[in-house]
Amino acid sequence: MVEHKPWRGIFTIPVTPFDEQGELDLDALRRVVDFSCEQGAHGIVHPVMASEFFTLSDEERLRMIPIVVRQVNGRVPVVIGVAGVCTQAAVTFARAAREAGADAVIAMPPYVQKYAPDDVLRYYEAIGRAFQGPVFIQNAGIAALSRDQVLRILREVEQVHYVKEEVQPAHHNIGALVLAGEPRLWGVFGGSGGNNMIAELSRGAAGNMPACHLTGILVRIFELWERGERHAARALHWRVQPLMQKLGPAKRHLVRLGVLACARTRAAGPAWDEEDEREAELAWAALQECLRTGA
Repeated sequence: MVEHKPWRGIFTIPVTPFDEQGELDLDALRRVVDFSCEQGAHGIVHPVMASEFFTLSDEERLRMIPIVVRQVNGRVPVVIGVAGVCTQAAVTFARAAREAGADAVIAMPPYVQKYAPDDVLRYYEAIGRAFQGPVFIQNAGIAALSRDQVLRILREVEQVHYVKEEVQPAHHNIGALVLAGEPRLWGVFGGSGGNNMIAELSRGAAGNMPACHLTGILVRIFELWERGERHAARALHWRVQPLMQKLGPAKRHLVRLGVLACARTRAAGPAWDEEDEREAELAWAALQECLRTGA
């Protein structure tokens, strides 16, 4: 495990590649992990929502955990998604993450049969015992927690030190968690593909956890912010944000970049046609020009 100090930055989420038959493509997964690291990611998070974790079998998730950790090979911290439909499932994934040498785990509460607050607390206690390292709470709309619930878990579960906050308005919720001054909270990360990252950083976010296809762009914005070049960070984010939204699904963009050969997904996604692809190509060209010139 990487020697721990409070993490900041773009902890990017590799997609889970499938072949044309919808089966896992583990060689492509390795390429996506390498791409994410080469783009400057400060950490790797997998599998979570952007990885289509909810479409994966338990066996598939357990196969991928050591592959992702080995492929990163200590370049950056690895955070393994261990959310489960029940405590026992999450514990299984947390143990596998520990055995593989992951640096942290992340979990939202059970998202099919919702747990009562005391049971959610016990769920995170069980994950913490199984992993024996830093735990992120993922607070997302599918299994949303109140600020008081999040703070209670932070205060009462020894291993829980981070939050990924995605319940809207996420930047307000991030600010409220930061202002709570909880010493056991080491950092709050945003999500939503980095689309609201500046508002989150302005309120004390430690970084963002986006899908991996725009890692390099978001890393550039974050590092401008960290150097104190706040005007430049805002200007670049304002300039590229509408273009980012026109690139289309992450896997299609990774095919465009040559990282993936197949954009197959198991999750429901938007319809996509040739006109969409043309618009995405134009957005990509404009984005590259913007990054090249700094305009």
